Amino acid sequence: MSEEISITSAEEGAPAEPAPQPERSPVVVALVLALGAFVALLDTTIVGVAMHSFTEYFDVGLADAQWASTAYLLAMSSVIPATGWAAQRFGAAHTWIASLSVFLLGSLLCGVAWSMGSLIAFRVVQGLGASMLFPLMRIIVVEVAGRAQMGRMMTMMALPLLVAPVLGPVLGGTLIQEFSWRWAFFLNVPIVLAVVVLSARNLPNSKGQTPGRLDVAGLLTMGGGLVALILGFSNLAKGAAGTSAQVLLPAVIGVALLAAHGIRAARSLAPGVVDFSLFRDRAFTASTSISLLNNFGLYGVVVLVPLFFQQAGGKGPLGAGTIMVAQGLGTAVAVLLVGRVIDTKSNPRALVLCGLLLVAAGLTTFAVADTGEVSVLLLVALFAQGVGLALASSPVMVTLYHSLPAASVPAATTANAVSQQLGGAVGTATIALLLQHYVYVAGGAAADFGTVFWWALLFVGLTAVPALFLPPGTSQQQA
Repeated sequence: MSEEISITSAEEGAPAEPAPQPERSPVVVALVLALGAFVALLDTTIVGVAMHSFTEYFDVGLADAQWASTAYLLAMSSVIPATGWAAQRFGAAHTWIASLSVFLLGSLLCGVAWSMGSLIAFRVVQGLGASMLFPLMRIIVVEVAGRAQMGRMMTMMALPLLVAPVLGPVLGGTLIQEFSWRWAFFLNVPIVLAVVVLSARNLPNSKGQTPGRLDVAGLLTMGGGLVALILGFSNLAKGAAGTSAQVLLPAVIGVALLAAHGIRAARSLAPGVVDFSLFRDRAFTASTSISLLNNFGLYGVVVLVPLFFQQAGGKGPLGAGTIMVAQGLGTAVAVLLVGRVIDTKSNPRALVLCGLLLVAAGLTTFAVADTGEVSVLLLVALFAQGVGLALASSPVMVTLYHSLPAASVPAATTANAVSQQLGGAVGTATIALLLQHYVYVAGGAAADFGTVFWWALLFVGLTAVPALFLPPGTSQQQA
């Protein structure tokens, strides 16, 4: 996909030839994008570790402090549906750099926050900046990689998603313990500055042929509906009753706004901020369904396992985070191999099913464990889960575009990002409810965690259903 710039000659009044694009190294582009995504995800996990510090420093309750995470998540959800339009209108690389700049500003402001209210407000700024980063990096990868190298680049993109939740608690615990919670945000500044400079030098910027005007009404209904639903699920995850106004009111509003968006989109000839016609494509629908369901299994791995070692094994946050390095090593090993496999005559369906099988084997090991003490068997299970997560997620990032034309990439990426946000919110709420019912009430022994691990295993099994509908061969993306 190359940038097409129409330049009118002053002398002839006719369009000139498109300006040539300098060659970009796909590996360099992938590393720059991965670093930007990594710092945003790392920030999210570190803030989770810093929550207790917020309560002590600002003298507030945990319910108030948790708004630092909720506000960030809601801000992210509000503008994700506009990603495709922004990439077409301004170019994916320029939008990426603008998003990074807003995230950088939010990080600086959060680091100097003087009250819980100011911290929450500045987290909104951070969330607005981070909102488009993950879909944008995939749009840019498709643009740069071409079919020959897309698998390797997409696998590198998956690495931050899988490693940051493992590294975040370790780094966050160290920074907060040795310095201050403010360094959870100041850490971002030099890294994001470097990514902005590298992005400006290495990322190509292509605009769409006919981006059109932003569908403001569609953004309000889709973005507003997404925010309301996620707010309801977030309140549910924090312990609110399913029948309470805190859960039901935003949920009803969210469903109503999304229904209004769907009705309006069905009556319109032009595609809205989310193009529902994409779901007619079998590979896209299967890939998006896996992305949504994967969040349940993912939260079962990256949330349940550290809690298991903390509550059933008596480890501190730093100790539990260190143990999770075994999973990160498994992911790193898989990433070094799976990208090249995807780019050859591979079978994405088989890779994803094999990955889910490894995740299931790891979860089963934890489900039957009778102690939270670290053992060789549990470390092997963590390593297997790391390999499985990479195998299950990386091919899906390629099969999403399997039979779609290049012009549909921004819209497809946006729709997939929306489903991931919903999946993350529902997955978090579901695991939180299961923990509350089976673990916190019972006391938190290893056996109490077993039932929740079995539930997580069920979610992995459900993810295998759409995986059966993935294409068995390599990409057929049209130019």
